[in-house]
Amino acid sequence: MIMTPEFEALLNDQEAGASSLLYRYISVLTSYFTDKTLLTGAAISELDYFYRLVSEAHPLMAIFPNLHDYLQKEIAQGKTNITELLGAFRHELDQNIASSVDKAKALFQACDKIFTFSHSSVVRKAILEAWHSGVRFSISTTEARPVREGVNLAKVLARTGIKVTLFTDAAMEMAVKESDLVVVGTDWYSPKGFVNKIGTRSAMRIAKDYGKRFVILADSTKQVDYEPENWANDEHAGSQILAEQVDNIRVKNPYFEWIPFSGVTDLIVDGKHLKAEDFINI
Repeated sequence: MIMTPEFEALLNDQEAGASSLLYRYISVLTSYFTDKTLLTGAAISELDYFYRLVSEAHPLMAIFPNLHDYLQKEIAQGKTNITELLGAFRHELDQNIASSVDKAKALFQACDKIFTFSHSSVVRKAILEAWHSGVRFSISTTEARPVREGVNLAKVLARTGIKVTLFTDAAMEMAVKESDLVVVGTDWYSPKGFVNKIGTRSAMRIAKDYGKRFVILADSTKQVDYEPENWANDEHAGSQILAEQVDNIRVKNPYFEWIPFSGVTDLIVDGKHLKAEDFINI
């Protein structure tokens, strides 16, 4: 089994959002399985091997089990060309994300300042497409330590001409209070809540305190019927927080958290705009 540089980088990436990782995973599989048939036991074992590694590396992202389930169902129906299956899955993913982005753009038209947290590729796409279509607003975000993906998002948006205010994470309340709308992505959602970068729940509570709309922008590859259970791997290097080792200090460095839907006002999925009463199951 060949561990390609692209696949190894995907496994080690702790900054990219779920959708970005999914596109890269599809590309890795497409490159590897070109001209291979899924009817051989070896090819199916190889597919399972890829899935085992990626799901262990990113256990709190629903995209990987959803793609794997899709491939297994198609194989069970007698389909054999994995590149065609992956192409069809990607085409539907493109359409669903585009539909959600269009819905989000309509929300942005009524906003002067939008707050987002972390670096969702779907949220970034919605912001950029709205801006390029002539909608004008500014963006607020925070660093999103320890990886600081919020800083990278700020740079991307600023280089297109969008005015960005970059806050420290500790100043999140100030950032949300000054905004008209909070919009985030998600890595996993089920009937009772969702997974996102740790700190998202704080943003939701602050938005609720100040009467701000809190919007999740997603597609159905993030949807599952159950809550995630494998949180064991969500414990990252303490050196990202404290470079030296100090006696009697234990560093906790989780990246993700489970967030109930109770403070969410809007959920946009595959172009469907759902209000709280349509999806909250408390």
